[in-house]
Amino acid sequence: MEKSQLENFEAILDLEDSLISEIVLIQRNIHDAVLTKSWETLTVLVNNMNEASTDFNNIDSQRDAIQCKMNAAELKPFSNKLLLLRSKLSQSKIENKALNDYISITRGFISGVLDKATTKTYSRYGQIVQKQPVSVLVSTNL
Repeated sequence: MEKSQLENFEAILDLEDSLISEIVLIQRNIHDAVLTKSWETLTVLVNNMNEASTDFNNIDSQRDAIQCKMNAAELKPFSNKLLLLRSKLSQSKIENKALNDYISITRGFISGVLDKATTKTYSRYGQIVQKQPVSVLVSTNL
């Protein structure tokens, strides 16, 4: 493989590393925003997360295309960077799973509370419908 392609591969790895670091930081900030109920901050963070994830996916597909063309000897100098990238990806998956678990548990709890608080919910046409909260707003000004 040409030297310029190897340099391009290294630049892509560096960019992926910075993007995944940014994603992990955003995930932690999202977690904090959920716990502190800072909903406006959460909205901004989710938008930032979506942008960073899209950028990462685009760069990752470029890296994957180049990496498929490389042999083991050409990949060896990049093994530390690839290992670091994989560990950050694992860290990101753990953060994401923790947040998803928190949301699922909270949604289940709220659904249970709603089931006990109301006996039946009717549609505007008078039919009984299942209570499935899509989003919940909790007023703390009581």
